Amino acid sequence: MKNSSPFDPKLAVKYGLFVEAAYQMQTAAPNVPNPPPAAIPSGYKFLAWVQMRDFVFASGDWAFYGFIAQNIPTPNEFVLAIRGTSSPEEWWDDLTSAALTGWSGPGLVGYGFHRIYETLRIVEASQGQAIAATSLAAGEAHGSFAEQVAATLDRHAPQPAQGEQGAQLAAPPAKSLIVTGHSLGSTLATLYAMENASKRAQSSSTAFPNVTDLYTFASSRVRDGTFAEAFDKLPISSWRIVNELDIVPKLPPPILFTHVEPDHVVNSANLTQWTPGCWHAMATYLHLLDPAQPLETACKSSMKTAAAGPGATLLAASIVKPAPAGSKKEIVVSVPGDQVTTIKITINVGDVGKADGINS
Repeated sequence: MKNSSPFDPKLAVKYGLFVEAAYQMQTAAPNVPNPPPAAIPSGYKFLAWVQMRDFVFASGDWAFYGFIAQNIPTPNEFVLAIRGTSSPEEWWDDLTSAALTGWSGPGLVGYGFHRIYETLRIVEASQGQAIAATSLAAGEAHGSFAEQVAATLDRHAPQPAQGEQGAQLAAPPAKSLIVTGHSLGSTLATLYAMENASKRAQSSSTAFPNVTDLYTFASSRVRDGTFAEAFDKLPISSWRIVNELDIVPKLPPPILFTHVEPDHVVNSANLTQWTPGCWHAMATYLHLLDPAQPLETACKSSMKTAAAGPGATLLAASIVKPAPAGSKKEIVVSVPGDQVTTIKITINVGDVGKADGINS
């Protein structure tokens, strides 16, 4: 995929703030699948929650994963934002992605990523009343995730003008969608963009929106080379933003998995505390693109450095510090493979916490 325009950090931050809003909503109501909207960027209104269901346990509860918002001045433009992993169950789902599996689109994708993607659903907010944690629409969307998103946008997009006896005076305005995600949310956003493009190509109607832009932050490898090759041919302006020090974009190993292109590389170097969680935090990515965006308090570095412009890469070799003793823990998971085989993964991560944990 060749983007027609150079990378614009201001646009990346604009849409990255939607993901940050999703994190704030989840933090304010961590066990609520439809938390009250918070920190939605100015000029947009909240339309619907994105929820997922843990697939490890059949009785797993629904969890809040993101939302859809509508541009108020330009109501045919929408934004889909998806957050990353936070709970132990979601981590297990995420780690099982080291096994490749088939899906409805081209190529092979990570087993865990696909299983999570299959559970995603859209729940619209009730109309005509204040949105609260108990405010759900009477019905839920059905079909695949791309079909659910398309149906939701259809219900809220401007309708064509009607003449006498219901005659349509003009074609309905084209629906456009900007998609953004962080970490695991990036992989889910990428899968959505691929599914939507496939269904849009197969459909003669305008039901499926035109995904114009995709901004992903700290995306792990989600697919094999066949998927990546097909994705890179899509007519989408796509940017995969990566902090060089971040561990998550290096997973799963590149033996079977491939990144989609292109990427935009930044480096937190001595701008944050030397922890995997701070390297990976959404706030860190936003700060690297726009220094006016605040870092998490626990991630602020005590080191004094020269100012760097948006997206600047700083040399880190001279300031590398060893991780403190006891800051690593080992996670071992078994991943279903073909038939009865299993794959075992061992990953070292920092202690889980606001600053030291990794959202993936």
